[in-house]
Amino acid sequence: MSETKVKKKRGRPSSKVKLKHNPATAKSDFLKQYKDVTDIGIYGVDDFTKEIIEHLWLNPEITFYVTDENSSRLTNMNRHFGQRSFSMYRFNVMNTSGFIEHPPVEVILVSKDMYEAVKKRPNPYHVKLILLEDI
Repeated sequence: MSETKVKKKRGRPSSKVKLKHNPATAKSDFLKQYKDVTDIGIYGVDDFTKEIIEHLWLNPEITFYVTDENSSRLTNMNRHFGQRSFSMYRFNVMNTSGFIEHPPVEVILVSKDMYEAVKKRPNPYHVKLILLEDI
């Protein structure tokens, strides 16, 4: 009985390695999955969410509902996007209380630092909570 040996190839093994998301790849993956959504909620503002808003701002049909537990981050974001045209119709800043429990939208993007706290909150309407880094 002769056994055949499998020859090992040189170099890195040929397995698929999933790379970490950066804001550009997160944008493209989000747009592939949720291209028909016109109302987007954002809980927590970070680099990923800012990049997504910057990119989606080009589509005038999209409305953003934004909240953050850190009021200074939310204020800076409001200053940045509040200066744009038609921002009073498209960029809505809301309070964190009731944002998950009584959501204004069906899809909420959550920043990485807020995700654990948001998952623990009651979600009676089964709103999709999306962490952009894991899309």
